[in-house]
Amino acid sequence: MTAKPLRIGLIGAGIVAAGPYRKALERLPTIKTVGVFDPDAAKAISLADALNSSVYSDLDALLADSAIDAVAVLSPNHLHVETALRSLEAGKHVLVEKPIAETVEEIDCLNAAATRVGKVCMPAHNYIYNSSLIRAQRLIDEGRLGAIASGWILYNIFHSEEIARHYGGVLREVCVHHAYSLLFLLGKPSKVSAQISRVHYKELNCEDQAMLTCTMPTGALVHLWASFAASDPTSDSWTVVYKILGTNGGIAYTWDDARYNDTGGPAWGIPNYLDGFYHELDFFASRAIENGETPLSTLTDARDAIRIIEAAESSLAKSGASVDVNY
Repeated sequence: MTAKPLRIGLIGAGIVAAGPYRKALERLPTIKTVGVFDPDAAKAISLADALNSSVYSDLDALLADSAIDAVAVLSPNHLHVETALRSLEAGKHVLVEKPIAETVEEIDCLNAAATRVGKVCMPAHNYIYNSSLIRAQRLIDEGRLGAIASGWILYNIFHSEEIARHYGGVLREVCVHHAYSLLFLLGKPSKVSAQISRVHYKELNCEDQAMLTCTMPTGALVHLWASFAASDPTSDSWTVVYKILGTNGGIAYTWDDARYNDTGGPAWGIPNYLDGFYHELDFFASRAIENGETPLSTLTDARDAIRIIEAAESSLAKSGASVDVNY
């Protein structure tokens, strides 16, 4: 017997909700979008119309609707924790966009609330839900690559200052993807050193490039790079690249194996980016909620990712010196 689709409400109708999430939900049979809330009514109406769903006048109305089983928290970053906590207390399963929180204490509050009410609270760590990275993790865990020696996770996608204004600096906004990906593939780094720079931002007082070198307990070195300053149009493009090398083999994964023109937003024409949202949402509905499976990246992983970013910030305060990660 086929399970009924998960009935979901969307909290937030901004660029990510109206782009990658809409595209995923339009082709996802395991989820039915019941409604949308956003303080900007025009955005909510536009997204709701696209998904053939309703518009809620306020957040309380959405959370009070018994027709909604779960919510996706797609609101601005500073509202993620408050909104997720309210949603859990209302008895909803929660998928919360990254960055999940600013502090480990906030993550602990979310974890405690989810445990108390018996609901799933899953980080929207979409990058690792691609089948190629799931296979990569399996090969690493099986020891197929031998002893891991080195790794690279690279991101180069130009963001205009206007678009970047919605996000802020790349260390907190983008490198969280690198951090949870590293945790998923190889585990916890013991030390981190970091550098940042600003190339093209004029009005924004934040970095548009960041570089972290992570030392693993085994001695392997993993290099994390993120840039809003420039895209890579070359024949060997480093738009988003993962590479892990071991003494007996290696894996490589790239977003550049398929592309098409879509000017709606950064990376909207990259199937590997969009598919991450599709598979993440499908896992949330049909495996985490329906079958009780542990997400590929948990709130504990989100907590550890914050610690990695905090170590990078400590390194920056010490002119790029290597510092211990305090988990």
